[in-house]
Amino acid sequence: MGAEGDAPDCRRCGTCCFSESPRHARVTGDDYERLGDAAEAYVVFLGNEAFMRLEPIVSGLHCCAALRIDPVDGSFGCVVYERRPTVCRELERAGPACDGERWTKGERPKRTLAVLRTTS
Repeated sequence: MGAEGDAPDCRRCGTCCFSESPRHARVTGDDYERLGDAAEAYVVFLGNEAFMRLEPIVSGLHCCAALRIDPVDGSFGCVVYERRPTVCRELERAGPACDGERWTKGERPKRTLAVLRTTS
């Protein structure tokens, strides 16, 4: 890992959008403002902190509420991509954080696609 050529295109990966922690993707005040009308649909407050809301997808797997999965072509797309939170903007493809995400949770998108393809 580590070389950009080794990392899949983000639309073919989606790994960083999966989590079991409700504190997955922090949303700052600036992020909330940038999300605009979409903020209420995609943000959850835990105490006085805001995070992107997670949704159960399949078989106990959870992903960001803004992630759209197309099981037919195997793509993952963020519906708020241009307005996404800073933490998402700063995650560089093939960077150390990306490598860590793929190392620890890389099977989650694959499992999700497999289940969605069998139930469609």
